[in-house]
Amino acid sequence: MHLEKSDRLLISGYTPGTIRVDNTDYERMILLINSSVTECAFDGSASDLTIELLQPLIAHKPDVMILGSGENHQFPPWQLPAELNAHGIALETMTTSAACRTYNVLVAELRDVCAVLLP
Repeated sequence: MHLEKSDRLLISGYTPGTIRVDNTDYERMILLINSSVTECAFDGSASDLTIELLQPLIAHKPDVMILGSGENHQFPPWQLPAELNAHGIALETMTTSAACRTYNVLVAELRDVCAVLLP
């Protein structure tokens, strides 16, 4: 069997308040796509997210955006999924621990995915 090497970042750990990507810990919201991770100065909850905050990910035009809403499942503003859908992006919302696992599985399947992760 031949295993492919990927240059895409994987999430290596999560505990409430900290997300580990490629052996670096992040304690704020991160935007993750392909080989890029950006820590954001956003201190709100999933219900405070706006389409403007997600523009760096939208520019990459992924098929799926995974939203990790923190330790507890929270929904984004009602209009956000429709705004992303207008860009051809499906939004899946779950707890951050579930989002970390889901993101890694989709990357392993070579899917075009990005993640917004709240610690």
